[in-house]
Amino acid sequence: MRLTDHTDYTLRVLMYLNQSNANITLTELSHALKISRNNLIKVSHQLAKLDYIYSSRGRNGGISLNPKTKSISLKEIISNTEESFHIAECFSKKGSTCTFVSGCKLQKSLSKALHAFLNSLADTTLDEVTTFYKRQTSQ
Repeated sequence: MRLTDHTDYTLRVLMYLNQSNANITLTELSHALKISRNNLIKVSHQLAKLDYIYSSRGRNGGISLNPKTKSISLKEIISNTEESFHIAECFSKKGSTCTFVSGCKLQKSLSKALHAFLNSLADTTLDEVTTFYKRQTSQ
């Protein structure tokens, strides 16, 4: 299974914001994370809609982490930012051209694996995965 770049960027942005107590501009974030400003605009817009971050415009504008986000599980973050979990064509809502789809047990097995993956992230919070990063940047 592979997460989209959007979800990867989302996790990196949240981790970066979690180790900072200040408003961060998208330009600063772009340089620090090596992510294009255009991608960061999309990510930050979605994160603000989800209330994971605060966003302000203007001269002193930028984004900062909503403190409540620290305790949100990775499962919740990924589930809210990943568009779909199409592991195989048979997961598509558009239908499948696979000739095995009627009697195939692969989809059920893959679905079980997906749920196991997400459930393994249910007990891990953003703050927990950022702790190592916080220690590295403070040394």
